[in-house]
Amino acid sequence: MKQLLPILGLSLEKSPNNKSAKARHKWTKEIKDIPFNVMYRGCSATVFWQKRQEMRILAGVKFVQEASLNKDGSVGFVAKVGDKLRLEQADKIQDDYTIEDVILKSVNEVGLFLY
Repeated sequence: MKQLLPILGLSLEKSPNNKSAKARHKWTKEIKDIPFNVMYRGCSATVFWQKRQEMRILAGVKFVQEASLNKDGSVGFVAKVGDKLRLEQADKIQDDYTIEDVILKSVNEVGLFLY
């Protein structure tokens, strides 16, 4: 078996260049001025990661109209949390659009709020 691996270009030795492929959601000062463009199912938003637990969604975002349902057709937990976030920010929403910038705590909250 060990003789076959080099022929195939494989090795059992760990390379020092291997890095973790896992996505990293970590705030750094370098990313605070980078706009993140979010586009999904007709929703388009620009988000800035301002502080470790502070994300700002710029005004003018149109929300996804219908929340995804469970396989049985019921409203899922994700849709319920998204609705709760929208209710908390109701003074900044008019006719399914944001009229003011919205500040949320995490990447997950941004996704739940928009979709």
